[in-house]
Amino acid sequence: MTEPLHIKYRPRDFGEFIGGEEIKKSILDGLGTTHTYLFHGPRGCGKTTLARLLAQELKVDGFETHEMDAGSSGGIDEIRKLKITAPLRPMVGNRKIYIIDECHLLSKTAMGGSLKLLEEPPKHVFFVLCTTEPNKLLLTIVSRSKAGEFRMKPLPRREMHKLLAWICGEEGIQPSKNVYNAILDAGEGIPRDTIGILDKVKGLKDEKEALSLIELGIEDRNIGELCRLLLGGDRDKWKKARETLKGIEEEPETVRRAILGYMNKVSLGDGDPYLPICVIEEFADNYYDSGRAGLVLSVYRACMVKRKN
Repeated sequence: MTEPLHIKYRPRDFGEFIGGEEIKKSILDGLGTTHTYLFHGPRGCGKTTLARLLAQELKVDGFETHEMDAGSSGGIDEIRKLKITAPLRPMVGNRKIYIIDECHLLSKTAMGGSLKLLEEPPKHVFFVLCTTEPNKLLLTIVSRSKAGEFRMKPLPRREMHKLLAWICGEEGIQPSKNVYNAILDAGEGIPRDTIGILDKVKGLKDEKEALSLIELGIEDRNIGELCRLLLGGDRDKWKKARETLKGIEEEPETVRRAILGYMNKVSLGDGDPYLPICVIEEFADNYYDSGRAGLVLSVYRACMVKRKN
């Protein structure tokens, strides 16, 4: 099976990490002086990658680099285990690092249970909290991570162009100018998304087919059907939308962004922009970044939109 491009070209050191120059400099200048980091920003901007590179800079052995997905294991039991194992001396090397991804999905009890450990970590232990929604963290956790808090942002177009052009050169990919610019536009500065789009269209020879695929934003054609349902006047559209949702396997945030892009394009076209703008309002809030349940709720609410008199 061919390795996805976003994994194949994942940065191996700080020098290969494009963008965030001030962040990288601050991290390197203060290396080892803080033991609790907080990386936050949009999905796909390199938070977890940066955390792994930090472990490398701290010379933490791979065996002692522990990653935890709070979305699947964010209960108090996991934090209790962490409080027992973290103080133990490393089996390899002199340091340990714990990377907690999507840390905003930790339960309130788990967040509370981690406070003491984050405030006074053992000298050999480092923590990196990664999240798309820092506003959902306890304020005490944010304050205790202040010295190591960094906000990740989408790449400026010139830097995204630099990264995309490098990958195209390495892979021998030569998209047309229109396709190349469409990839940059659709990726919106998010490295993982931009490289993912390139991966999906790299084998297409027909420019129109490639542009059509990029326009949808993701490969699943059900997104187009879902958007048409949201714009339609069918009284039973929620029932149809629910069935369409079942066939969409993409991550909720990818679907949300595809809907926003589609509706934005419709609202800028001919006709009354009222309905697409109402739908956009249902998907614009960060609340809906939290997972499939939030996506289903936002689709339901968008289906219920009615023209105001």
